[in-house]
Amino acid sequence: MTALPPPLSQPSHQHLKTGGYLFIHALPSTVTPHLRWAIESVVKNAVSLNWQEQAACPGHQRAELNWSGQQGTAAQLASALRVFDGIFFEVTERATLTTDAVRFMYTPSLGICAVGTDVLGNFTVTEDRVKYAFEQAEGSFEALYQEFSLMLGEPWDEQLEPLRAASSQSNITHINQKM
Repeated sequence: MTALPPPLSQPSHQHLKTGGYLFIHALPSTVTPHLRWAIESVVKNAVSLNWQEQAACPGHQRAELNWSGQQGTAAQLASALRVFDGIFFEVTERATLTTDAVRFMYTPSLGICAVGTDVLGNFTVTEDRVKYAFEQAEGSFEALYQEFSLMLGEPWDEQLEPLRAASSQSNITHINQKM
């Protein structure tokens, strides 16, 4: 007898797999081993990061990581890394059959920002978030502009952009999460 595929309401284990990138834009040099341990606790695999000086932030290091694992790993990484003082990072997760793609951005002064993305990497905004922006603006164009800026992560982009410049010359480490 041939086994039937799982129903769409119960995605197979394969459909739960995804991946993405972790961009550690800046981290104080003294805590790089601790950050590696935090990443390993999430991905359940040994990680070797190629640390480089962050020219835009003296005394800080930067690294990039290409990860693969279960859906939700990006959120777990963002939660695990945001506790490190002085860290600036982004983590992305590709869409699956049951989840949308997402990008998390973090800076010490702004905290965390999570924004959905489309297949081209453009930020997407939900209808509820747009309605919320109109409600918060209360008819003020300036307030509406500010709400749209927040929902698109513009304040985070402004702080991260100077740190991103170094990424074009870096090597990316590739890892796979143990299942």
